[in-house]
This record gives sequence, structure tokens and C-alpha cells, in this order.
Amino acid sequence: MRQDLVSCRIFFVIGVVIRCDVVNMIQKLKQHYEKVICACCFLLLFTNVGLASTSFSVYQPYLVELPGVGHSGGSIVISIRTFISVVAMFFVARYYEKLDCRKGVALASFCIGTGFVIYALNTSNFIGLCVGSIFTGLGYGLGGMVASTMLIGRWFKDHVATAAGIAAVGSGVAAVVVPPVVVALESAFSLSSAFVAEGALALFDAVALYLLLRNRPEDMGLTPYVDPKLSSKVADSSHSDEIKAENEAKQTRHASKKSSRKMQQGTRINRNLPPRMVPVVLAAMVIVGCVSVGGSNYLAVLFTSEGFTTEYAALLVSISGACLMLSKLFTGVVFDKIGTAKGSFVFFAIFIIGIMLLCLSDMGNHNLALVGVLFYGTGLALGTVGISIWSIELAPRGQQVKTIKNFQIAYALGGFIFTFLPGFLMEATGTYLVSYVALLVMVILAAAIIVGLYVVLDRRAMRAFNKQSGHKVK
Repeated sequence: MRQDLVSCRIFFVIGVVIRCDVVNMIQKLKQHYEKVICACCFLLLFTNVGLASTSFSVYQPYLVELPGVGHSGGSIVISIRTFISVVAMFFVARYYEKLDCRKGVALASFCIGTGFVIYALNTSNFIGLCVGSIFTGLGYGLGGMVASTMLIGRWFKDHVATAAGIAAVGSGVAAVVVPPVVVALESAFSLSSAFVAEGALALFDAVALYLLLRNRPEDMGLTPYVDPKLSSKVADSSHSDEIKAENEAKQTRHASKKSSRKMQQGTRINRNLPPRMVPVVLAAMVIVGCVSVGGSNYLAVLFTSEGFTTEYAALLVSISGACLMLSKLFTGVVFDKIGTAKGSFVFFAIFIIGIMLLCLSDMGNHNLALVGVLFYGTGLALGTVGISIWSIELAPRGQQVKTIKNFQIAYALGGFIFTFLPGFLMEATGTYLVSYVALLVMVILAAAIIVGLYVVLDRRAMRAFNKQSGHKVK
């Protein structure tokens, strides 16, 4: 009896300790709820971008073989999704005014799940497949990158690129996990079973997002995340005017380097894009959409049409997705460390090399194709992380939400254009390589626009920063 009492006391103490640890963990989590928001953005991009778009290319070889579909019909199915997403983005601001981010994102994810269920019920009905694309297009347009970028912009002041990169990994995870699972389910059961599995997952994610998301930090009595290290540096720099005066000569000598480094690290700096440059930048976003959405949607069918097996094509798509997943996280860190201009240049260069190698797929070299998807998948991060950061940094003052929406619309419009064309170009020329050569030329143009614009605007911003700080810069 005494032993039982001792045991009860021990278990009671253990229970109290565990409860205290859990309570403390929950309290810490509430104080740093931006981490939960980042995880939610990861989940919503996994569902609304990854399932709906990034990984969907694995279905193309199966869709073109369905009765009444073919290559042109396969392009139409994807194009409808992209077109609807573009139309939906025009109303995204009003949408989130009516529903707020929490309800809006959950409903968008529900649309994704519904679309895949409709796909599953209509594998022998071309019109039914198009209806499914309407629902997935709504989910993509209303609950994709626009929602994620809005939430990250609200919850983060510092390390915005890193947070955007972590969130964007979600669509990359989908691109890695989904293709082999789809191939396995289709081989073991049917194409419908693969669609049902994705639909069920999307519906589950919709519920999770509704339970966890919060619209703004103010709703929880919090403020947007600020890096304590960066804050302490600012405080220390303004703590003593006397110390600052003693070191003024040294600071002046290194003024350019310090101001440039400050612009490159930590907090995102708004560069206040001139109105006359807006159309040019939007054109670049259209191109990035063509290369990212259009190019990735046709990866599997590009390889199968050039003699690769369906299994190996699915493997290459998964590898591209794995590179995309890692690249998204790495891209955010690189952008925060070396600046958006240099980071954009590096990843555009990688993107270009990848597309050049994809254009050599007709050689039938498995190793060359593998290297091509490695580079291409790495460069694809510009279509998510890059777009998010560019829209935040280049937004004219007071127009951030509008700019985010317009950048995403332009990106989606590019995706629509190049999900529509490749199937018809294939039937006209007999190869998908023509499409990828066109993408190569376009991405070089986009790189010149974005990198060149950042060089000009960063120089202007640096002069303004140094003038405000009292530094003389030649």
C-alpha cells in the first residue's frame, strides 16, 4: 500500500512537471507566434501551389493518354487552372477584405481538395477535368503566393526573405513527395486513386489552416517580428553621441560599405519603384511565370517525348522538386546575406544554365538531363521567393498589397500563356524543345530587367541613405 502511494506521488510530480513544461512551451509559442504563421504559410503553399501546380506535371503523361484529351487537351486542362487563378487574383484584395486571411486561406484550400475529387470522378470526361481545373485555379489564385506574402509581410519586419523561403519550401516538398506517390498509386490502383489521395490531403490541410492561422500579430497582442540582434545594434549605435563622434573618421572612411551592408542585411528596404518602370517589371514577372509555371508543368512530358521512361521522367521531376525545396530556403538566406541584387543575379544564372541543359534533352543523355533538372529546380526558387521579395521591396509607398497582387497576377498570366502554348507547339513542330528554347531567351531578358533595375535603385537608395546619415560618398 505504501509503495503504491509513493508511486502515485512520483507520477503526480512527473505529471506536474510535464504540465508546466507544456504550459511554458505554449506560452513561448504564443509570444513567438510568427513561427506558427511561417509553418502555416508552408502548409498553404504545399497545398495551394504544390498540389495544384508545382507537382501537377507528373499527371501530364497520363492526361495526354486519356480518351478525348491528347496533347492539346492536356494543355487546355492546365491552362484553365492558370486562367482562373489569374482572374481570381484580380479580386484577391476584396476577397480578403470580406473573409480575412484565416477564412480565405482555408476556403481556398478547400477548393483545391474539391478540384482533385472532381478530377478523380472524371478521368474519362474531358469536360469534367476542366471543371476540376476551375476549382484548383480558384484555390491557387486566392490562397497561393498572394496570401503567403501578405501574411509574412504582416508578421515579419526582419528576415523577411528567410521567412518567405521557409514558407515557399512547402511547394517544393510537394514537388518531391507527390510524383513518386502518384506513379505508385496509379500503378497499384488507378489514376483516380491518386487524385482522391491528394484531394483528401488538401481538405485536411484546409481544416488545419483554419485552426492555426491568425490574421495579424495585433490580434494576439503581439508586434511584427524584429531580430533582437539587429535591434540591439541600432540601440547601441545611438546610445552615445560621444562615442559616435570619436569614431566618426573611421565611419566616414567605410561609409559606403556600411550603408550597403545595412541595405543588404536584416530588414527589407522599400525601393519605391518609379511608376514609369512598373510596366517593365510586370513584363519581367510575366516572363518568370512563363519559365517557372510553364516550364515545370511540361518537364515530365518533355522527357517522355524524348525517349525517357515514365518512371525516370517522374524521378527527374521529383529531383527538380527536391532542388526547389532546398533552394527556396537557401535563396531566402542568400538574399538576406548578400542582398537581393546579387542574389537575383546568382539564381538567374543558375536558372539559365538549367534551361540550356534541358534544351539538350533530345540527346537522350540521362546524366545531362539529371544535371539540367538540378540547375532548373534550383533556379525555380525565383518564381516563389524571388517574386515575394521583389514585390515587397519594389512596392511604391503605401501600395504594398496592390503591388503584391499585381506581381502575382503578372506571374500567373505568364504561367497561363506558357501552359497553353507548349501542347500546340508540340503538335505543330513535333517536339517540346521549341518551347524550352523560347523560355531560355525569355529568362535571359527577365534577368537583365530585374538585376539591372536593382543596381540602379540600390545606388539611388545608397546615396539617399548616406545623405541622411551625413556621410559623404563620391
